[in-house]
Amino acid sequence: MDTTTQFLSILVILLVFVLFGASVGVMRRQRNRLALRVIPAYEHVPQMVGAAIEANRPMHLSMGSTGIGNGNTVLSLATAELFYQTARQAAISASSPILTTSNPTSIPLEQDILRRAYASRYLLQRFRSSDVQWYPSGPRSLAFAAALTALVADNHVGGNVLVGSFGSELALILDATYRRGQMSIAASDRLDGQAIAYAMADEPLIGEEIYVAGAYLDDQRVSVFTLDVLRWVVILAIVALAIITAFGGR
Repeated sequence: MDTTTQFLSILVILLVFVLFGASVGVMRRQRNRLALRVIPAYEHVPQMVGAAIEANRPMHLSMGSTGIGNGNTVLSLATAELFYQTARQAAISASSPILTTSNPTSIPLEQDILRRAYASRYLLQRFRSSDVQWYPSGPRSLAFAAALTALVADNHVGGNVLVGSFGSELALILDATYRRGQMSIAASDRLDGQAIAYAMADEPLIGEEIYVAGAYLDDQRVSVFTLDVLRWVVILAIVALAIITAFGGR
């Protein structure tokens, strides 16, 4: 790459990021006018929580085998935001939300989620660490699936949010929720688990939809538009650099 091409490449990158910064500033000023794209799963969370509260039934939130300190740490943190927003809505119910996991590293994370949810409602006295439950660990654990199948029946769960790392065992859990008329929202970072979530859950989350829970459930919409703009910025930068390189090499 010659000097002219390098200069043009740097100029394009700077221009793109200037436009990106300007667009984010405009979005922050116009945040109340921004319309988010529809994600049915997030539209159903308040309905599901409301129905569970009205029936005096607990919400069930499970991360599967997602944990902290391994390859799906980012997924754990994104799921934590979804669980916090859901638990925060359900905290006013007489029936405490139940959080489950098959990864021991997620136990303190889920306990903190539940504690913060109650604290946000000034109901911290209702927090019980025992509402976070650990079952046999390991990905694609049939023992974990069997335990959750029993849990959704014994506790008369009002709704299920199963987002994290699940394999084919997710089919057993979703089948149990379907047979008991319980609504479910599901997603997985595993291909087989995601396929089952798409086919069997009432509302699946797909791909990056897991990472925008705060925007949809806590009105943090600017972050979603920032991600969308940044995605197009990267695409345009790649295309521009490719064109510059192609013509600059002649």
